[in-house]
Amino acid sequence: MILSLLLFTATAVRAHMHLNYPPTFNASNNPHTTGTGDPYLDFPYGCCGRTTPMPCRGYLDLLELPEGAPVATWAAGSVQNFNLTGIGNHYGGSCQVGFSVDKGATFQVATSYEGNCPHRNNGDGPNGQNFNFTVPADIPTGNVVFAWTWINREQEFNMNCAAVTITEGGAPEQQPAASAIAANSTVAAASSTASAAQPTSSSTYALHGCSCNCTADNCACKCPGPNAARSLVQRKAHLQHLQYLKRIDNDSVSASQLRRAAASVAYASRPQMLFADIDNGCESVKTTAEVKYPNPGPDVVQGDGEYPLVLPTPANKCGY
Repeated sequence: MILSLLLFTATAVRAHMHLNYPPTFNASNNPHTTGTGDPYLDFPYGCCGRTTPMPCRGYLDLLELPEGAPVATWAAGSVQNFNLTGIGNHYGGSCQVGFSVDKGATFQVATSYEGNCPHRNNGDGPNGQNFNFTVPADIPTGNVVFAWTWINREQEFNMNCAAVTITEGGAPEQQPAASAIAANSTVAAASSTASAAQPTSSSTYALHGCSCNCTADNCACKCPGPNAARSLVQRKAHLQHLQYLKRIDNDSVSASQLRRAAASVAYASRPQMLFADIDNGCESVKTTAEVKYPNPGPDVVQGDGEYPLVLPTPANKCGY
């Protein structure tokens, strides 16, 4: 009985995942790593009596060294993929991927995966644990930090990072998205005659203090702010309207339309990635639910719905 308990405890402690591609800093599969690499990359923050520095497990000081050289080259606007590996996927959770263009001072969201990340029924990777995402079309070119975060169903947080090079000239149509992009915000006010039979009807949205009238083609917004702010709100509202139309009639909006609309949202306006369950005051709900991101960004991939999605708390500590 004691031996069984010890074996269970050892398995539970080591039941975790990490970023496999692109190879994370100081990983054994990173061609720039010297030595054997970090054996704890798939351990969550705060696990096992160890202090794990934020962000990127403390490896951002490698950026100026040969060990921190880029491991991939991606074109802005292109569809890329990452994959995960480890020894236990915790039967899902929620993940985000994003970028830092300021050497780790800030991390902005590229895509949020709400539920079923890692894929709960696809083993421990890397085969079966592949995820597509679109590199923001207007992300600055040059060497940047790619980040993956995971909040598993035991309310544990992990983060891995890799150095990548961004080039110009990506095309969002390179390949189909891994999953339909889901809605990332709620219609604040809609006077809509849209229906499954008439999916192109216009709707009115209240967004960031603006009033926007949207069709499937574009949005016209009246805002109290300057023209630059109005332009950004119009792009966000158009994405929101396309997502709404797809919900009421899945055939009315294509995945490519959604990708183009999401790509039109300026990189600088994307929200910061969510950091939770790391003693920063933001906590995911202590149930079997998976995390719903309060600020998921324009690209959201919904899970399989096996578990409810619940916002972390409290609001003022979690960025909303």
